Amino acid sequence: MKTLGALVERDAFEVPTFALDPFQKKVREALHLEFFIARGRLILTPHFAPLTTAETTAEEEEQLRAILEDKQDLLEQLKLYLLYDLSMYSAPVETNSYHIAVNEYRVISRFLPYGPGMCEVKLYTQPPGDPVLRYGDRIYLGRDCLPLDSSRRPHLGLGYLRRSLPEQVAKLEARFEKSASAKERSVFDRAFREDLADAVLEFSQRADCVLRAYPPDISSEALKPETLLEFSRELREIKHLLAETEVVVRELEQRLLATGSDAARYVTKLRKDLTNDVNYIMMKVNGRISDAVNGVHI
Repeated sequence: MKTLGALVERDAFEVPTFALDPFQKKVREALHLEFFIARGRLILTPHFAPLTTAETTAEEEEQLRAILEDKQDLLEQLKLYLLYDLSMYSAPVETNSYHIAVNEYRVISRFLPYGPGMCEVKLYTQPPGDPVLRYGDRIYLGRDCLPLDSSRRPHLGLGYLRRSLPEQVAKLEARFEKSASAKERSVFDRAFREDLADAVLEFSQRADCVLRAYPPDISSEALKPETLLEFSRELREIKHLLAETEVVVRELEQRLLATGSDAARYVTKLRKDLTNDVNYIMMKVNGRISDAVNGVHI
């Protein structure tokens, strides 16, 4: 509830002019917002009916009642702000549009604190029905960082990718230590741990070089066409590193799935994150820069 409380303390979410396409409109209409509470999760349905996976405290009930009485317009702004951000700086919605569509466009967006002025958002879809009763049927789509103070991202979001990938690999390793069997840990240590560590190191070093070499504002207003194309080339090389890492993670995932391992689900999340990052760079960095430089307007 702390994350929800902090979000509704803001005066407004400034959303740039943004025309939703028919798919995005349906996602907005079916969008659920999810937050942690003391003993479970709070899910706000598209019309802000509160559903919980566990009993709330009296203090939480009072706080939620006040929020839903006074802040529904702000929560609607938050939905649009989120959809704008996802359309500009990430790719889980586009990558998983089929799964979203067959589930009647239901997307559940879980908000988590991620440092001052930011949230991390984890996205899920879920078959139609009661969101709580079908909570275990959710399908993970991906994650994104949601800066709350500005709709523009320095370096087109590369800084978040630089921070996120090492974090997710470290979490995967910790979960293996805690949850995987001795045999599964042995396979991971013998065949995958070193490859993942090397991939993360190379990615981090390359990303750090790019972040130092270019100004935060990557736009046709701020940079010459040749500089934009150089930045695009650098991001394409980073995309190749991420694609190679995705191959390693996919092989680990397939091995675990073949044995029916429960640990496979953690690997699947990382694999989906990598796929989304590759698609984001390809579609929304390389593609947009090429269009901007060449004056392509459909």
